[in-house]
Amino acid sequence: MAELKIENVNKSFGETHILKGINLDIPDGEFVILVGPSGCGKSTLLNCVAGLEEVTSGAIRLGDKDMTRVAPKDRDIAMVFQSYALYPNMNVYKNIAFGLEIRKMPKAEIQAEVSRVAKLLQIEHMLDRKPSQLSGGQRQRVAMGRALARRPQIYLFDEPLSNLDAKLRVEMRTEMKKLHQRLATTIVYVTHDQIEAMTLADRIAVMKDGIVQQFGTPQEVYDDPANIFVAGFMGSPSMNFLECEVSRVDDGFAVEVVSEAQSYLLPVDPNQADLSGYEGKRVILGIRPEQITHVMPHVAEQPFVTKVTVKIEVVEPTGADTLVLARINDQECECRVHPTESGQPGEMMDMLFNMSKAVFFDPKTEDRL
Repeated sequence: MAELKIENVNKSFGETHILKGINLDIPDGEFVILVGPSGCGKSTLLNCVAGLEEVTSGAIRLGDKDMTRVAPKDRDIAMVFQSYALYPNMNVYKNIAFGLEIRKMPKAEIQAEVSRVAKLLQIEHMLDRKPSQLSGGQRQRVAMGRALARRPQIYLFDEPLSNLDAKLRVEMRTEMKKLHQRLATTIVYVTHDQIEAMTLADRIAVMKDGIVQQFGTPQEVYDDPANIFVAGFMGSPSMNFLECEVSRVDDGFAVEVVSEAQSYLLPVDPNQADLSGYEGKRVILGIRPEQITHVMPHVAEQPFVTKVTVKIEVVEPTGADTLVLARINDQECECRVHPTESGQPGEMMDMLFNMSKAVFFDPKTEDRL
């Protein structure tokens, strides 16, 4: 096991610049997820770490060794792909053992290693089956088993759960988490699914257009996004973005919102943003749906909470809670309420805006204020 360092890595295909100065320092044993929309460069970066793509410039180090120009087979890295890539003519045992046989390990050691991996992944009863006799989730476990049997310094996963149905993905996420806790090995994992990223990662690298927009813990990228892209990409449903004018009130600041021709001033928590240079100017207020909810006395009494009356446009029950779509500042705004508190479309409803976790962005640069 070893620390992974990605130092100012650039990758171009002809005139197309895919990776633009990527810097990541991943300590030994950390579970890091690269997340972002399709085409952001996350899989290309993973392939560069694996040696499947050659970097244009920069360095990739594993521990004290420079791996930048080292062949993939010599990097001591195991990779699990989106497609399971199992050998259809081999049973599960042979699929897991194949890499060990190529390395000419003694037969007894191979048997012990396959047994260890099969027990770890709870697939002991499947060792005699062919891939065609397995479900998608079982095939993915076998693909993971083949990587685990090598005992590499680092594991790379390229969207390993994307081919599974929704229920199985949730189950496999839990298994991935347990697996990392047992192994305590460095994992770099690529996904476009931000819920997968939030639930699995120790730290998340949010990527866009070949640039790491933010690298931090799941809570950091959720509560303290670096810019509008990160704020909008992380979280389901997405953060609300409302363009507002800044006003001075007493010894602080507030932003104005309008609902059904009624104006409201929402006080700004000075710990969240310094808006002293924006008085009379417009900023973008970022507030998550759970910070706009039905009236609860214990919440209403808290500082930086304001009651706003909205007109319900759409109601979306999700089971545990209900999403209410309203229009604020002539923009759609999603609110999260308890199912028993939701009204009907066309009705007026009082909502509490809790500004204690609200964030603000510059309209031009889209950076966090």
